[in-house]
Order: sequence, then C-alpha cells, then structure tokens
Amino acid sequence: MDTKREIAGGSGIGYAHVAAGRNNQDAFCWASDGDWLVAVVCDGCGSGPRSEVGAQIGSRLVVQAAGRWLRSGLDGSELLEQVRQDVLASLRLVARDMTIDQVSFSQTVADHFLFTVVGVVITAREATTFSLGDGLVVINGERSQLGPFPNNAPPYLGYALLPCAPARGMSEGLSFNVHRSMAASEVQSLVLATDGAVDLGALSQFWSDDRVFKNADMVRRRLAVLNRGPRRRSLSDDTTLVVVRRKAAER
Repeated sequence: MDTKREIAGGSGIGYAHVAAGRNNQDAFCWASDGDWLVAVVCDGCGSGPRSEVGAQIGSRLVVQAAGRWLRSGLDGSELLEQVRQDVLASLRLVARDMTIDQVSFSQTVADHFLFTVVGVVITAREATTFSLGDGLVVINGERSQLGPFPNNAPPYLGYALLPCAPARGMSEGLSFNVHRSMAASEVQSLVLATDGAVDLGALSQFWSDDRVFKNADMVRRRLAVLNRGPRRRSLSDDTTLVVVRRKAAER
C-alpha cells in the first residue's frame, strides 16, 4: 500500500453508447506496494463488438506486469517494453484459446482486444506517464491531451497481434510512448483519463475534494451526475478517470 498517496477512480458510460444499447467499453486498474504505484485507464475500440473485454483484461495485465518488473528492480523504458511484451504474450494466448473453427484469430483480436492505454508508474524517485493511443493526462493541474489521431483511429496495442497491422497507416509505432518523466516528489496531483474526459473542462474537483478519496464510488457518481444534471449529456463517450494525489501530510 502506498503510504504517501491517495488514489481514486471511476467510470461512466457515454450517452451515445446508452442510446445504441452498448456496454461501457472503458476500464481502469491500479496497484501499489510500498514506494511504487502503477495505474492505468483503457478504452476499448468503439467499433469492436466486445472491446470492453480487452480493456478490462488489458488494464489488469499491464498493472500486474509492471508490478512484477518493479519488484525485480527494473524501471524506465526497459520496464515499459517488458510490460508490453508480457501483455501481448498473455493476450495472444487468450485470443488463441477463444478462437473457434468458424472465427479466425484476427477476427477474435479485432472483436475483443483492441484498446488504448494511458498509465503512470510512480517509484520512490520518479513518476512516468505513458500511453498507447488517445486520452488525457493532468499533472499538477497542467492538462495534456493525447490525440486525436487521423480518422479517429488511434493505435491499439492489440494491432501488434495482427500480421496486417503495418498496413493500417498508423503514424505511431505500437510501443508505449513516454509522455513525461519527473521527480516523484514534484507530483502533487495527477489524473489519467480516457478520451471521453476531454470535453469535461476543469477536473480539479476530482483531486481537491477529500470525499473523492473517502468514498470508493464517488468518481463514478460524479460522472453519472454530469449525464443527468443541468449539463445533461456531457459525456458523449465513455469516460474513465483515475485520480492520484499526495496525502495531506506529504503536501
């Protein structure tokens, strides 16, 4: 358990998905152990009929792999590359086991395992945010939007499982991109979000209010209120946040 930081998260389904009768295709996960913390948000490909499966599984695989390599003493870009390889290996096995005679491996991946990743690794010394695909990162109130990508087609980690991935015309590779690295002591507040949060405006309410960190369901509740309050239909797309801040004694 991280003794220096508080963390909270939640997810809200977008009204476009509600209208279409679809599930929330976002996911989030985190883990901490002593002086390190890993957190991610994932957004399943909108055109995939079961993309929430990949987002849920992928978010956990990323966090689990990162924690395993952190315990072994690895960090930085080496850690992220090892995490990428581990997650792809696990997804490949699952996709193969799910593939039946009538459905090809590539179709199984396209239907279930295309998702974006926005994450952070915080150790005793350093905090590193990383991504593969679109989303939003806010560090100490400084907002950085990741994407959008041409034709609203972000790169997905799962493309690396497909032999035709290079033909998709992606402008980026399929490795995690480091967004920012800074001293861990400099991070007072941090928000990781899927791209649905881009239109929410100020997000300070999520890290400045103690209730967000005392009630495990508070982030989800606030996102739900945005969809039925005066600004009804604020969330056109599924929106997921993970919020981290230093504890009061540390601040």
